[in-house]
Amino acid sequence: MVASRINPAHWTRRRFLGAALIAGTAALIPPGLAASPRRLVVIGAGLAGLASARLLETLGHDVVVLEARDRVGGRVHTLFDTPGNPEAGANTIGPNYGRTVAAAERHDLALLPQGRGAPPGLIVDGQVIDRADWVNAELNDLPTAIRSVTPDRLGFALLGDHPLDRSTSWLEARHSDADLSAAEFFRAQGLSERALGWIEANNSYGNRLADTSLLALQATAAGIGRAMAWGQPALETEGGNQRIPNAMAAALESAVVLNSPVVEIIQRGSEVSVVTADGRRHPADAVICTLPLPLLARLKIQPAPAVRFAEALAAVAYHKVSQLHLLARQAYWEDEDQPASWWTNGPLGRVFTRSRPNAAGSHNITVWINGDACDAIDHLSEEQATATLLAEFERQIPGSRGQVEVAALVRWATDPYNRGAWALWPPGRIADLVPTLSQPHDRLFFAGEHTGQSYSGMEAALESAERAVLEALRRLQ
Repeated sequence: MVASRINPAHWTRRRFLGAALIAGTAALIPPGLAASPRRLVVIGAGLAGLASARLLETLGHDVVVLEARDRVGGRVHTLFDTPGNPEAGANTIGPNYGRTVAAAERHDLALLPQGRGAPPGLIVDGQVIDRADWVNAELNDLPTAIRSVTPDRLGFALLGDHPLDRSTSWLEARHSDADLSAAEFFRAQGLSERALGWIEANNSYGNRLADTSLLALQATAAGIGRAMAWGQPALETEGGNQRIPNAMAAALESAVVLNSPVVEIIQRGSEVSVVTADGRRHPADAVICTLPLPLLARLKIQPAPAVRFAEALAAVAYHKVSQLHLLARQAYWEDEDQPASWWTNGPLGRVFTRSRPNAAGSHNITVWINGDACDAIDHLSEEQATATLLAEFERQIPGSRGQVEVAALVRWATDPYNRGAWALWPPGRIADLVPTLSQPHDRLFFAGEHTGQSYSGMEAALESAERAVLEALRRLQ
């Protein structure tokens, strides 16, 4: 079922794209292999792991999915116990995410257009500045040609003129000269250190601009451009995006084994053993591992992968994201004639307010902090971090004092099952890191958003599952 507010013509296009991708994957399976059942273990019950398991089961293989958490979904995480079911993890389904849309339809989940509110208000260096006044603001030291660009749009405004014409162009040698420090690029555009700080304050694709590849940012900008070219809004799953992995897990022939963190993988000849923290051994003909890289780096693998693989694991940082989820009893911003959402270059990062109230009548607000700015609260206890952010919110956001209550605090960088939100590519390393981290190790294969090449987010995870399954079945042929 799909909400009628989605353009049916575009929905058909998305559905066709998703079905074609799945059919194309099945067509590439080596002839006769599906008729020879094999045992496979999939590590991780996020989208990549669940999609791998589904495809393998469809082809007649025996699959065990091991998940360290007490839930499935990984970084697709909906706060179901909070009114409005806000997203703590993956919060957007791009209009061109054919695989993700197909997964929702397969499980009869409705997709809704994400509501778009008015542009956020600006709080720069602690000062509330009207967007219309930014061009002449005293704080604005941007070069004349871009002086009208507001801080929240500055980074992507300067990335707009990129040469990436295909989804995998960022991996081609002809674009390697752009694999340099993003900070170096932005300085070359005439930005001051203050302006660099505006970009860095809310950069969703790097903890520090100096450690972020310009080429990776260009790939992100290109992906957003391709999504916007569809002329359709981003989507979300009615009731929460985690309903997609929940439904995928429920549809598997064998239940996901929860609370089973993997501590070791042992390969001996034609058999692989996966050892969980409780000492159990799960034998397999092959293993597909979808662990985030910080956890993979701590996993004991025998025999050890090549030194180059270990070096690649050490080179890739994960993005820091911290969120404070709030509930507003009423739309206090309307009484103050202020924006509902805000962009700041201070401790709050960005403030996102849902454009419509939830079923309980309250309004969902998410304080979203990116990158190294998370360090200021990630070392605090949950109680201290919550109190610190709430006090800052009421101090900075006009009219908010006494109007909000805390629903949840989410800190991905300190989450023991992730240690970050998504992979970040450092300057000068994309050409070797991306292929190295998806390279099979005998009967051990790798999937996850960090191995996606054409997409990011949820779609990258699903894309990677298809590749890993094909690699595994070819190896077992």
